[in-house]
Amino acid sequence: MLTTRHRKTLALVLRVIDYSETSQVVHLYARELGRVHAIAKGSKRKKSAFRGGFDVATLVEILRIEKEPGTLDLLTSAETLEVYPELRRDWGRFSAAAYVLDLLDEFTPEGMAQPDLFDGARATLDALDAGAAVTESVFRFEAGFLDLLGHFPRLDACGTCRRPLSGSDAWFSVRDGGVHCGKCPPRDPLRLPVKRVVLDGLAALRQGRPFNLKIYAGFASDLRRLLDFHIKYVFDREPKSARFMREAVLR
Repeated sequence: MLTTRHRKTLALVLRVIDYSETSQVVHLYARELGRVHAIAKGSKRKKSAFRGGFDVATLVEILRIEKEPGTLDLLTSAETLEVYPELRRDWGRFSAAAYVLDLLDEFTPEGMAQPDLFDGARATLDALDAGAAVTESVFRFEAGFLDLLGHFPRLDACGTCRRPLSGSDAWFSVRDGGVHCGKCPPRDPLRLPVKRVVLDGLAALRQGRPFNLKIYAGFASDLRRLLDFHIKYVFDREPKSARFMREAVLR
């Protein structure tokens, strides 16, 4: 019987770093554990409990020994369950998947389990591998990611007059955490003018509702600009793969 210090769980491989000729340090997002860093000793040996080592953007089932805080956990075995082969054949899809994994690796709290976030990331990789639209897949994950971490912007009421939005145009303030109606421009020098339909689209994506992302020619670019602005402000930087993701989403 496994003790509480020996944990078996599903995990997505976020990042892999060579530690020695035979070992790897692995960043994982585990369904039951959240973000963890662990060492897989001997993982690159032909005969090991890791069957050829780890690769980024794969789904694995791991057995891990929990170490003291501030030290690397120890992986004792792993089984690769999904390698997402279609992602590896398409640069755009892999770039989108890498962005999803970077959000988890760079901006989630370590050691805090969020099963819904794991399920959302896994579903996004499944969808991208199965041929789903790259743009919509990325937007939907970002909306859910921000929501689950408590960073989703306010979209339903003006930050100045507190009334529900009306009209076709509004303002978005990253410093104020959300929208202002067209009659109440915020004093935020970083404010963005935004079409109401972009806000409606983001709200629909958060709720899992269908929305026509081609409602007008520049919709994806406008929503991308808003999300990039918001994410960079909330986390004080953007993920390493953001530039490649934008090329994949907007091409």
